Amino acid sequence: MRIIFFLFKYLMKNLSVFCSGKNNLQKKYVDVSNDLISLIDEKKYQIVYGGGTCGLMGNVRNTFLQKGGTILTSNLIRFQEQENPDNYIFDKISDRQQKLMELGDIFLVLPGGIGTIFEALQVLTSNYIGEFSKEIILLNYNNLYDNLIRQMNVLQEEGFLKYSLGDLRMKVFDDYKKLAYYLNELE
Repeated sequence: MRIIFFLFKYLMKNLSVFCSGKNNLQKKYVDVSNDLISLIDEKKYQIVYGGGTCGLMGNVRNTFLQKGGTILTSNLIRFQEQENPDNYIFDKISDRQQKLMELGDIFLVLPGGIGTIFEALQVLTSNYIGEFSKEIILLNYNNLYDNLIRQMNVLQEEGFLKYSLGDLRMKVFDDYKKLAYYLNELE
């Protein structure tokens, strides 16, 4: 029985989730993130995220745990919560972000601010220079990331980027149900 459990855990993929740690966001962003996470197969994925219980990060954590999922956290020492111990603790954000990239098999970008965008761009850059080739899935709910996507396309058109977002393994979804279906069907 222990061997079956070990094999099962070994076959699970790490889904690194980048999203806002900010509270008091518009309810629609909280709802769509919760709805999406509730549809992700907890037997296929464990979630890796930046730790804590604030903002969308806390909602992702709570929603996935409530459905029986497993999480791994990589947090900063100054944001550590005694009642919610983290798997990995770092002094610097760059070390925490490096751990999220290292642990992730697939990356999911939910609504977020500059930290979320920075993390997504780090993975794109690693794909671009060939450090690895990992899938990045962006939820462009409510057209939140339209300008970022448009800017990436302009950079490619002007010759600053050799590859398109698709070539860099980024898939963009406006519909969280289609995104969940895509994730759950990935091999």
